[in-house]
Amino acid sequence: MSEESVKVAVRVRPFNQREKDRNAKLIIQMNGKSTFITDPRLSIDEQKQFSFDYSYWSHDGFVEHPSGIYQAKDSVSCYASQQKVFDDLGRDVLKNAFDGFNCSLFAYGQTGSGKSYSMIGYGANRGIVPIACDELFQQIQHKKDSTIVCKR
Repeated sequence: MSEESVKVAVRVRPFNQREKDRNAKLIIQMNGKSTFITDPRLSIDEQKQFSFDYSYWSHDGFVEHPSGIYQAKDSVSCYASQQKVFDDLGRDVLKNAFDGFNCSLFAYGQTGSGKSYSMIGYGANRGIVPIACDELFQQIQHKKDSTIVCKR
C-alpha cells in the first residue's frame, strides 16, 4: 500500500454557460501541487496558497478529439484529462484493493462543482468509476487466465 492512506486532490473545471454569460473571473491558479486563490477585490499579491497531493487543471487548454474525448490541446497544456485523474488516483485504489486493503474514493464539493463529471463522466469522457470497473474486470480476467504451477 502507498505510504499515505489518504490523498487529497482538487480539480478546476471549465466555466459553465451561466458563468460565461456573467463574465465570471477566474480566481484560481495552479502550479504543481499548489493551488492559489485570489480574492477578486484584492491585489494579486494577496493570494492564498493551498497544497494538495494532486491539483488538476481542467479549466482550459483542451480540445475535443474526433472521438469526443477531451485532450490537451498541445504539449505545453496543463489540462488534466479523465484518464490522467484515473491514472493518478484510481489505479492506486484498485491496486490496494487487489492487495487486500479496504479502499474508497469519494468526491466532495458544492453542487455544480464537477464531482459527477470526475467520478462518472459524460459520453466518451468516462470518469474514474467506469474506467475503474473496466480495469477491475480486465485484471480479474488476467488473473483468471494466468495459471500458477507449483513444483516440488
